[in-house]
Amino acid sequence: MKKLIIPLVFALAGSGFVTFSYLDTFVIAKEYNIDLSGDSNFSFSFAELSEESKASSSSISSKSSGDSISNSSKNSSSIISSNTSTQSGISSESTSNVEPPVEGKYYEDLTKEQIAALFTEEVVFEAKKHYSDPDIYIDITTERFQDYCTYYAADIRIKSLAYLKAGLALRNGKPGENITAKTSELCKKYKGILAIDGDTYGSQTGGYVVRNGVTIRSSRNLRRSKPEDLAIYADGTFEIFNEREHTLDDIVSKGAYHVFSFGPGLVNDGKITVGKSEEVGTAATQNRNQRCSIGIISPLHYLFLVSDGRIKSSPGLSLYQIAQIMQSKHCLYAYNFDGGGSATMYMDDGTGDANGNGALVNYCTQELVKTNNLPEAPKIEERAVSDIVYIGKE
Repeated sequence: MKKLIIPLVFALAGSGFVTFSYLDTFVIAKEYNIDLSGDSNFSFSFAELSEESKASSSSISSKSSGDSISNSSKNSSSIISSNTSTQSGISSESTSNVEPPVEGKYYEDLTKEQIAALFTEEVVFEAKKHYSDPDIYIDITTERFQDYCTYYAADIRIKSLAYLKAGLALRNGKPGENITAKTSELCKKYKGILAIDGDTYGSQTGGYVVRNGVTIRSSRNLRRSKPEDLAIYADGTFEIFNEREHTLDDIVSKGAYHVFSFGPGLVNDGKITVGKSEEVGTAATQNRNQRCSIGIISPLHYLFLVSDGRIKSSPGLSLYQIAQIMQSKHCLYAYNFDGGGSATMYMDDGTGDANGNGALVNYCTQELVKTNNLPEAPKIEERAVSDIVYIGKE
């Protein structure tokens, strides 16, 4: 009997430790002692589109002329946004049929007059499809990847980076680990117009986190095999960087307004940077998941993209496939956000009205099927997340 007691004690202790570690990492809420109403890292200036900035954008012209604008410095003022054409039918092996952005350059296929015409004096809203006003233009298309998987691409133009915001789930007014809410709830709370889930920073104990100019967490997460972060700077530009090579102070000093730490990067300087078999370490299924990503076509011109997955008609995408799509839409940089059951795109009218016009754009499901026998129509259900990225004015 005594011989059994010692192994049993060790087994119970080990089981208890594993249980506690799981609860501590994924369940127990931990508030960060951060005042979100306080000052940002530094004073940000988000200039509206002015005659001066229009003049400085004279190098933008239509694709047929072959001209483009050069990469701006991190301390420049707001730059006129640009557009991408919708493309589909991408080859899973090659994107040679798509002209990639020239390294260090941004893509544009509209004239300044055509860009200006996209914005409307009054609010124009069509649920799950379109929004425009004097400062924001959003157009969502539903597309298919090789008649294999459905995805939703939101083409976004804004006249100030102040409209590209992050919304955090809070408890007692504070963010933190394992504090969550649904994307739709957060979008309404912050009176957003279009929202996608972010990097789910709250399920990790490390990784750089800056939101709306406020540093939330400055510790590295080196447990990731590829600790690539995304910095969105105050001038509207993107940078994908490795946490092993930069301190957060390095990035903040250059004007980082947002820093996300999920990843990996998908497209960098117009080139795909993920392998064909590469996958997120926490992915429940290999190379077949719902996906969520953000990309920059030019400063103040962005792309939100979310795919369906784990459905018979739409099994999901690999990281490489979503990178192909982002590249085909002329994203100079593209970054992977939390996918799987978290992948959500939600659109509202920006009023925050609980009885308003909000609706899910994609097919959210929590079904986890590791076989090829995918369900026809699983239950639509959002997963609560720690943060969203959204377009809004408040």
